[in-house]
Amino acid sequence: MERFDFIVIGGGMMGAPCARYLAEAGHSVALVAAPEPAPGGAGPFASHHDAARIARALASDPDWARLGARSMARYADIEARSGERIFRRSGGVLAGLRAGPLAGFTKRFLAVASGMDPAPAVAEGDAGGWTLPEGSVAACEPGGGWIDPRAMARAQVRLAEAAGAQVFPQAAIARAGRDVTLADGTRLSAGHVIVASGPHAASDGFLPRRPAMTVWARTVAFVEVDETEAERLADLSTLIWVPGETWTHDLYALPPVRYPDGRWRLKVGGQGASGPRIEDAADMAAWFHGPGDPEVGAALLAELRRALPGLREAATSTGPCAVVWTETGFPYVDAAGPGVTVLAGGNGAAAKCGDELGRLGMLRATGAELAGEGYRATFEARWA
Repeated sequence: MERFDFIVIGGGMMGAPCARYLAEAGHSVALVAAPEPAPGGAGPFASHHDAARIARALASDPDWARLGARSMARYADIEARSGERIFRRSGGVLAGLRAGPLAGFTKRFLAVASGMDPAPAVAEGDAGGWTLPEGSVAACEPGGGWIDPRAMARAQVRLAEAAGAQVFPQAAIARAGRDVTLADGTRLSAGHVIVASGPHAASDGFLPRRPAMTVWARTVAFVEVDETEAERLADLSTLIWVPGETWTHDLYALPPVRYPDGRWRLKVGGQGASGPRIEDAADMAAWFHGPGDPEVGAALLAELRRALPGLREAATSTGPCAVVWTETGFPYVDAAGPGVTVLAGGNGAAAKCGDELGRLGMLRATGAELAGEGYRATFEARWA
């Protein structure tokens, strides 16, 4: 049985950078990073198996803004050292309404924007190439854009390996104390285990107790466009917006992105606290083997068309996604028991700031407190 200082279960947005920071600090590290399943495969599935996620420092909460800003400040270094192209700067728009159920959301992100240096420009009405609902106010972040989460994960794994981490490209199937068994029967042992298994953390049994988190099955919708339309929309920003005064949740949209199959697609998503929940691996597999919810997809496409009138569509489609909401609204970066740390719970906003969350996970796993890191949030876990 091979022994390490640390075993990190999960090679995604939080786990891979955590392993990298541990290895760069001189620890011996085993990173258990299951590969992305083939279409129709058995999993494990992960939300970073995607081509584009919004990257922004601006948020409606100062801690999320700080997590994003610190991570984004490191993108260039990660790209230079890994050789991966991760970030595309397109500008980002965060828009809301001054009236209605989400008026407080608008007030909060404007307050955060006013404290940024440089402060994003604030515009009434349309912004970033998008047509917004009447009464909208938008904060425009020139340094925003989007990341390729697959490329980010590859980069973090590559840098972890360069720093001495040993990567095991398969799934973990069991943990007993500080020993971990892999799918091929390999057994690893460590002084400490970090569980960064994303939406699976509440049900995979790697933690000694169940974290209080909800895993929601979500639907995203895509509009495929041809090369000419993609070129016409090349200056389009990313967007988070509130479609109307009666809405109780926001939506997000990305400009045209070239997907691995070579086709250009815009993506739109966003749902409130409703819809099916994912309780275990069987639920996850069933959801990710399907197309999502076509009715939700149709509603998302309708809002995208309102925000981008004149869009020349070649085809549309829907797909499955999953989001983890914690009871605190922040990721759990905390001790789960003797020799075990939990690093999970993205709340739909963690892809862009995974590097900083991985660093915090490294600190917590090595016994450091997070109180001096400049956050109001404690990142303490709550347990079911």
